Amino acid sequence: MTPTSTPEWAPRSRVESSVIESSASKGVYSADSKSIGYATFGDLSWGNSKNTASVGILSSSNISYSYSLFGKDSVKSKVASSGATLNFMNGTIKDEAKLLEEHNAAVARIQKQVRFFHDNKRKFRIYHGSTSSTRPISFTRDSIVDTSDMDRLFPVDLQTMTVRAEPKVPMDALAAHTLKHGVVPKIVMEFKGITVGGGYSGFSGESSMYRYGLFSNTVSDIEIVLGDGALETASRTHNADLLEHAAGSLGTFGIVTLLTVELIPAKPCVRIDLQLVDTVEKAHDLFETAAVDESIHFIDGVYFGKGQIAVMFGRWVDAPPAGERNLRKMEVHWFADTIEAVLRKKPTPEKPASLYMDTTDYLFRYDHGAFWGGKLAFKHFHVPQNALTRRLADPFMDSRTCYHALHKSGLAEMYVVQDFGIPASTVSQFISFVNETLPELQIFLAPCKSAREIGLTSRFNSRVSEVADQRIFAVGVYGKGPRDPKAFYELNRKLELRSAELLGAKLLYARTYYTEDEFWLIYDRPIYEEMRTKYRAQGLPDVYEKLKADMGVGAPKMRPVRGILETMWDKAVGNKEYLLKK
Repeated sequence: MTPTSTPEWAPRSRVESSVIESSASKGVYSADSKSIGYATFGDLSWGNSKNTASVGILSSSNISYSYSLFGKDSVKSKVASSGATLNFMNGTIKDEAKLLEEHNAAVARIQKQVRFFHDNKRKFRIYHGSTSSTRPISFTRDSIVDTSDMDRLFPVDLQTMTVRAEPKVPMDALAAHTLKHGVVPKIVMEFKGITVGGGYSGFSGESSMYRYGLFSNTVSDIEIVLGDGALETASRTHNADLLEHAAGSLGTFGIVTLLTVELIPAKPCVRIDLQLVDTVEKAHDLFETAAVDESIHFIDGVYFGKGQIAVMFGRWVDAPPAGERNLRKMEVHWFADTIEAVLRKKPTPEKPASLYMDTTDYLFRYDHGAFWGGKLAFKHFHVPQNALTRRLADPFMDSRTCYHALHKSGLAEMYVVQDFGIPASTVSQFISFVNETLPELQIFLAPCKSAREIGLTSRFNSRVSEVADQRIFAVGVYGKGPRDPKAFYELNRKLELRSAELLGAKLLYARTYYTEDEFWLIYDRPIYEEMRTKYRAQGLPDVYEKLKADMGVGAPKMRPVRGILETMWDKAVGNKEYLLKK
C-alpha cells in the first residue's frame, strides 16, 4: 500500500524510540489486506540519527506485524491480527477500540432512556447541554434524553477522507482534529460552538456550500436511535430516505449518535480577495463567475447597507507573500469592522484588496461577537468602542458566550437573528424588503447549490418546484429590532411571510412565529409524516410541535445587566446547564 503524504505544515511528533508497540482490541475491523491504522511521524529521532517522515499506512493480511519505512530507519508497530485503528499523534497512541467501547455504552444508555419514554407513551426532548438557537428553549429534567456527553471524535481516515464524530462535537474541536492531518470538513460552520449534530439536524452551511451543499450533504452516513429505542444506520445506499429526511428535521426522527463527515485537503492559510459593489445584482453576477473558478474555494459577502456590499473570494495558500501578513487576533475578532474599513478604500473587481488569514481564523472569522453582535452589544450598553474596551470585553465575546447571554438577558426579544434560503430570482427583492423593514442591520450573503441538488424538493410545497433548479442564496439577517414586543413580533412575521412569498424558507434554529396552518403550507406535511411513521418517530414531537413548545416558553424577563453578569459568572465557574430548569 502506498503511503499517504502529510503536509509539511502539519504538526510534527518526536518519538524517542525506534519501536512503538500497542496491542489492539479485536473485532473492530477485519484485517484482510485493509488499512488498520495510520501514523504521523515528523522529525523522527533515536540515537544520533534524525529523519523526516510522512504518514505511514499500516496494513495487515492476518499477520501480527506491520512495517513502514521512514528515511533510513524503520518503525515497527505491533498490532493484533484483526487490529483496531491506531492513531499516532504527538507521540501517543489512541486506541479506536476504546473510543468505540465508550460510544457503544453511551448509545446503550440512550436506547434505554428512549425505550422508557416509548413504553410509557410519553414524549421527550433531546437535551444537548448547549445551543446555537435563539429560540427561548427550556428543558425539564424528567422529560429529556441527555446526550450532552456525546462528544467523542474518532481518528481521521485519510483513505476514505472522512472522520466519525458524535453529535456534540463542536466545530472548533472538529477543525482542530482534522487540520492536524492537513484536511478539513467540506463545510465548517462559522461559530465554534455549533455541533456536528446541530449542523446536520439544523440545515447549516458556510462559504464553501456553493461547492458542497449544506453540512448535511457532506455527512455520508449516520447512526440513529429511533423513537422506539431501536438502533439504526442510514447512508446514501442504505435507508437513504432516513439520511435525507433526518437532516434539517431538528431531531424529530430520533437521536443521531454518530456521523461520518467528509473531508478535503486544506492549506495553512486563506487569501481573501475583497471587492466593493453597490447592488445585489452585481454581487450575484460576481458570485456566479467565481463559482466556476477552480482556484476559488470560498465565496461570501456582507451587505452593510444600500450601495455597500463586500464580495469576498477565498483561496487556499501556503503562506502570505513577502511583505504581507495574516490578520492579527483583534482584526479577526472584529472581522466585520476589518472588512468595512477596507471597503473605504473602494476595492474593485478589477483591483480587489487582499487579506490573509490563518485557516482556523478564516473558518471562525465571524465567531467573536457572533457576526456583528459585538458591535450591537457595545451600543446597547452605551460602552465606547476603542482598543481598550474591546480587549477587556474580548474573553466574553465568543459566540458560545454571546448565545448564553442572549438566553440569560432576554435580549433575544430585541435583536433579529434570522437566516433564510432565497432562490436567485428573488434574492434581490428580499434583501430590498429587509433593508426597508429593518434599517439598522447587516446581512450575510452566500451562494449555495440549487434546492434539487441539496435534496430540498421533497421538503416543501409544490410551488418550490418552480425554482428547484435555481441557486439558493443564504441570507443571514442580523440587526436591532423595535423594543416594543408586539412590534418585534410583527417585524419577524413580516420577514417570515415575505420569504415564503418569494419561494424561500427560513432556517428553523431561530425564533419562529408561523401559525400551524402557515407552517404546513410551506412544508410538505404528508411526506414528513409518512417518513416519521416509517421510522417510528411518533414518540418525539414533530417539527411544529417543537417550535411551538419553544416559543410557548414565553419571553424571558428583560434583564440585560443581570443577565450579562450571570453569564460572566457561569463562564467563570464553568456552568453550562443554563437551559435546564432548576
